[in-house]
Amino acid sequence: MTDNLSRPTHCRVSWLVGLIVFFGLAAFAAAPAAAQEQSSLGRLYDQWQIDLSGAVVIMGTTIRVDGSEGEGTDVNSDDLGLPGERLMPRASVRWRPGHRHELELGYQFARRSSERTLEREVVFADSTYDVGLDTKSKFRTDQAFLTYRYAIQAKERTQLGAGIGVGILPFKFEIDALASANSDSVTRSASKSLIGPTASIGVYGRFLLGERWYLETDLRYIGIKIDRIKPSVVEGNLAGRYFLSDKLAAELGYGISAIRITVDPKEDGTGFSGKIKYPLQNLRLGVVLTL
Repeated sequence: MTDNLSRPTHCRVSWLVGLIVFFGLAAFAAAPAAAQEQSSLGRLYDQWQIDLSGAVVIMGTTIRVDGSEGEGTDVNSDDLGLPGERLMPRASVRWRPGHRHELELGYQFARRSSERTLEREVVFADSTYDVGLDTKSKFRTDQAFLTYRYAIQAKERTQLGAGIGVGILPFKFEIDALASANSDSVTRSASKSLIGPTASIGVYGRFLLGERWYLETDLRYIGIKIDRIKPSVVEGNLAGRYFLSDKLAAELGYGISAIRITVDPKEDGTGFSGKIKYPLQNLRLGVVLTL
């Protein structure tokens, strides 16, 4: 079965194109001024940066939870009626202990719930949910991340370097069988959770464009196996800032994480096993405090 939510919609592509055009025009407009200015409200080497954002999180998911008797069903977001977009908070803190070194710690919330009458049979672990059954689902795919960056080129207005990111996905999926539609009476319930590790490596760039404009971009990838968990991760980020003062900036950004996690079963058959595949995008607007 094709996972329709795993393909970018026309609307999502339009948002990304709009962001690229916006930042490109801002850079073009600011470039002549940048050559003449000797100082800037924006800086590339603040010791501390605190970023608080509201993000439209765009999620498409395929999940399979295996049981002791065999593989489960590949289930996508449409099967469960899960919304493809949610407004969620995002926060990060950056610390620069040296001119070329930086650490960033952050958390992106990504949570959904829905009620749905199943249009096909779903096998979740060792439970079977039949066609026509009313269900209630909850799905948490938050992301916690820690990134180290090293500036290979560390000029006043340009910073280029390499980055290594690690993170965890505190994943949790619940599905309840309801006695009837819109009922609070649960006849059967199943839940699985996993703290999945992720990692990625790549490059980044940051640029001052004029006195108040700042542009940054990241691109990282890795595919590894840790014990019985094999994550494959592609991460990208594009953000622009406009400095309102010496300490405060407004930020508009776009990020994407294309994640696939395969979990082999334990020898005793306990715990989570199966696969999770989802692209998670965020279109965010927030404020950045610099210290």
